[in-house]
Amino acid sequence: MRKKLVSLVLGAFTTATLLSGCSDSTSSGTNSGSDSESKEKYSISYSTWANPGEPAYSGMEKFKEFVEEKTDGNIEVELFPGNQLGSTAEQMEQVKLGTIEMMSSGDPGMLEIEYLSLPYLMKSNAHWMHVMDSEIGQEWNDKLVSDMGVRNIGILPRGPRVISANKEIKTPEDMKGLKLRAPARDYYVQTFEALGSNPTPMDFGEVYSGLQTGIVDGQENPLETFYAAGFQEVQKYIINSNHMFKPAFVTINEQFFQGLSEEFQDILLEAAKESQVYAEEKLAESEQSMVEELESAGVTFVDPEIDAFIEATQPVRDSLGKEMWGEDVYQQIVEMGKADLN
Repeated sequence: MRKKLVSLVLGAFTTATLLSGCSDSTSSGTNSGSDSESKEKYSISYSTWANPGEPAYSGMEKFKEFVEEKTDGNIEVELFPGNQLGSTAEQMEQVKLGTIEMMSSGDPGMLEIEYLSLPYLMKSNAHWMHVMDSEIGQEWNDKLVSDMGVRNIGILPRGPRVISANKEIKTPEDMKGLKLRAPARDYYVQTFEALGSNPTPMDFGEVYSGLQTGIVDGQENPLETFYAAGFQEVQKYIINSNHMFKPAFVTINEQFFQGLSEEFQDILLEAAKESQVYAEEKLAESEQSMVEELESAGVTFVDPEIDAFIEATQPVRDSLGKEMWGEDVYQQIVEMGKADLN
């Protein structure tokens, strides 16, 4: 498996190198009109944590289909699901270096953006985009381009994050002492400490066995991730806490993006929007069927006292939000996060 990963990464690096050489020698072809035979040809390696069947990955498949059709095959997109090219951090580094061109993940590349995941700060994925489309969001993306050489061109929606356990949880008091697997980020750790649990960082690949053996008592993730990972085999309850919205970000190497013609850039941006809409549709379609299948497998869904969860995590939002953005920007983001978008 290690040899396969190395081979894939080297292959992506070789492709990027060859394409760079091609761009140098035939740069006039990029802006040569609509004749597909006279345009340069490109290959995009697009990696992700998501697996086939997940709505986010379906969105990536739509991106591939749209780009290849609209460019008459002059841009080919190769998808790498399931972290085939390494961890999220390793994939981000490859995008920065240009050894792969694109990735989608929960890592937007900078903390100012990532902290929109603070508990109960954003009401939906649409509120994320409301912030990202604002002047504040544009400043962040400009900084991402200038400082890191990557650009966010959209999101792939994920469902709200929920908690699973082998006990019913209605209030924060019910979480006291619960060993809960959570990512090793301060806003995750502080959120679940505020709710009374013992957050336990663990690589996602180890979570199933950790739940099975009792190393951890529960975990938190979007419903579609719970379903795809088969956690229903080792967890009895899903608590509809909806404590965070955290979409996947579509990130592209800036040098590669700027090396494309304006026509091709527009196609990629349009494809990102189309893939988001498609993934949203797939997510909505699959949610009810997932619930039905999970209930048939013996999982019980619990609606907790959300107001109590919101109140318990207020200090986390206030402290980390003000620390990250400052008082004024934090208050602007709070308002955007609860805005009426209808």
